[in-house]
Amino acid sequence: MKALKRISELLFIGVFSTHVAPAQKLPTVSQDTAYVHAVEQALTHLQKGDCQLCLDSYKKAFQISQNSALSTMRAALCAYRCGREDLARTYIDQAITVDYGIAEDIWFDRQIAPEFDAVRSTNMATYVREAFARKDAALKLNIPLKNELQAIYETDQQPRAQIDSLIQKYGNESAQMQQLWQHIHRTDSINLIRIESIIRQYGYPGKRLVGPNQSNTAWLIIQHSPLATQEKYLPLIRKAAEEGEMDKSNVALLVDRIRMYKGQKQLYGSQIAIDPSGKRHFHPIADEVNVNKRRADMDLGSIEDYARENDILYKPVGRKSKK
Repeated sequence: MKALKRISELLFIGVFSTHVAPAQKLPTVSQDTAYVHAVEQALTHLQKGDCQLCLDSYKKAFQISQNSALSTMRAALCAYRCGREDLARTYIDQAITVDYGIAEDIWFDRQIAPEFDAVRSTNMATYVREAFARKDAALKLNIPLKNELQAIYETDQQPRAQIDSLIQKYGNESAQMQQLWQHIHRTDSINLIRIESIIRQYGYPGKRLVGPNQSNTAWLIIQHSPLATQEKYLPLIRKAAEEGEMDKSNVALLVDRIRMYKGQKQLYGSQIAIDPSGKRHFHPIADEVNVNKRRADMDLGSIEDYARENDILYKPVGRKSKK
C-alpha cells in the first residue's frame, strides 16, 4: 500500500482515497549515470524475456547501489525465470530488507508491477509468502490483526476503485453513482465500527503491531468517517505519527479533510474537488505561497507535482501557469 507510482494523496471532496499510504516517499535511489543505465537495460531485458542479460545488468547496477526494492524484486523475477531459484530467494529477501512496505506493494498491487502477474501462481509466489512470513515473525507482528486490517482495507478500496469509471460512463450525478455511494457509506459505517473496536483493544494499530502497510488502514477508515469522528481521533493520529507508528503525511491529509468539511481553507493542498463536468481543482489553500514548505515538513511532494499527477492545471502563486 505504499508507493512505487508515487501514489498521491488524492482525496476528492466526498469521493475517495486511492491508497492507504497516499504520499509515502520512495527511498532515495542512486542517480549515478552508470546505475541508471544498468537498471534501464535490465528492465528492457526483463520485458524482452532475456533473463540472463537482465541478471547481468542488475548485477552491474547493484555493484553501484542497491536501495531500490522494485529493482531488487525485478532481479528476483529475472533469476526465477533463469531457473536460479536460490538467487531469486536471495533477491526477495534483499528487497524486503531494503523496504518491506514497498516490497509488499510490488507483490500485492498488480497496478504497480504487472510483470509479476505471470508468476503469482508459481513457486516464486511461495518464496515471496515465506519471506514475508519470516519478516513478520522477526518483527513480532500481530498476524491475525494484520490480516483483519488487510480485509478492512480491501472492503474500503474495492467500491472506490469503481468511481472514476462510473463517473466517466454515467456522470457524477447519475443513479449508478448514487447507488455506489450508498454502498460505500454502508461499508464505511461497518468498517468504522471494526476500527473503533480495534483501537479500544490495542490503541492505534501502528507499524510495530501490524507492519508498515497496515499501519495506515485505521487512519484511512477514520479519514472516510464523519467530521466528528475525524476530530475525535485526530489527537491519536498525531501521536501515532509522532511516535513513528504511521506515515506523518496522514496527519496532513486528515487536517486538510477536517478543515475542508468545516468550510476552512486547507493547509497542505491534499484535497481535490471535482466539478459537475468532471474537472478537478484544489480546494482553496491557506497561505498558498508557503504550501510546499508545509508539504515538505509532512513528507509530501510538491504541489506542482501533485497537480500534474492528477491532471490539474495549477497556477502557482506569483507565477503564470503554462498553456
